[in-house]
Amino acid sequence: MIDVINAKKLAEKYKKLYGKSIILKKDINGYTPPSNLISSINYPKLSLGILTSYDENIELYDNPIYWAKNNIDVEEIIKSRISLINAKKVVDANLPRKNDKLYNEVLDSMLSIKSINLEIYFNKISENMRISKIIGLYGYSGIIDKIKINENPKIPKEIYKIEEMKAEDSIYYLYKSGMSDYYLSRLFSMGFFGYKINRKLVPSKWAITAVHEILEKRIKEEIKDYSKINDKYYLFYYSLYGNDFYGVFFPGNGNCELIETLIPGSVYNLNSKYSIIGRDDESGGYSALKLSFAEFMRNYKMIGNLVVFRFVTREYKVPLGVWVVREGTKYMLNNLVEKFDNYNELISYLNNKFMNKYNVSVYKLKKYSNLLKQKSIFNFI
Repeated sequence: MIDVINAKKLAEKYKKLYGKSIILKKDINGYTPPSNLISSINYPKLSLGILTSYDENIELYDNPIYWAKNNIDVEEIIKSRISLINAKKVVDANLPRKNDKLYNEVLDSMLSIKSINLEIYFNKISENMRISKIIGLYGYSGIIDKIKINENPKIPKEIYKIEEMKAEDSIYYLYKSGMSDYYLSRLFSMGFFGYKINRKLVPSKWAITAVHEILEKRIKEEIKDYSKINDKYYLFYYSLYGNDFYGVFFPGNGNCELIETLIPGSVYNLNSKYSIIGRDDESGGYSALKLSFAEFMRNYKMIGNLVVFRFVTREYKVPLGVWVVREGTKYMLNNLVEKFDNYNELISYLNNKFMNKYNVSVYKLKKYSNLLKQKSIFNFI
């Protein structure tokens, strides 16, 4: 049974923070965006979760493409995310190879491109106290007793054409057919791709990175014979939810780097008086950037190198997820702000900009960049 007193306290807290209440009870007739969350407990044991809420407009509760395109206020995003319940159960990673009712219900809902009405019965619901840098936040966590889908999922017809394909081929085929990398990541985490005998559940944060890297690799294979850019230096810029992205595009072989600066007072640097700087070579943010850059080179039919300077400012108060880098770099690469004839002009401009706005020298930042070392740059001057 759910602790009634605790449920009431959580509901009151939610109403105080966001102006409306959420009723926590043993059974929920609600909706999923659709969205899932799979996390590692002690591999091969995993937590298989489906995010749900009461709101019929739940499609907007997990929709980074919509949020970024329409510049949805960050408070609205937090408000919607905090009402989500992660309905979960501990399962084995090999579950996709079995004929399991819970898995089949969750998979059917994840295959849908529209929200799904469902009923979930819980053994327990509690407040979620953790926020993931990769996944973002949600409000509550509940242990599933059983789940029932009340309507037919709207599944793209292309899904039925990949049964005999290898996993990477399936992912790229669906991507080329118009499926978003967000859709593909949630299916990848469900172990949906490839031959059934090999299928496994994958933690969501691994699935996001894997899909980004698969798509980036396939795109770069397609564009390897494209022309390289001339000896100009192009500067792109975009700001998204307190994350400022500056991209320097210059002659090269299609490589990219992500140099991050955490400004004092930002969510990842709350207590320091100094900015924290580093090159990101491995995280989900870096894989998101690589995919955005590969798409950019494909769309504009030219190859070069890209160094992105990301400044996480005080406006970024709550981690929203790796999608901030994915969407931020996509929009950045469509917003050219300056063009320079040589490297020295570029560096002088950036140093003035970064010192005035962030009190950070570009000369300090570029020490973290292999691509911007002068001895390699001077080859193009």
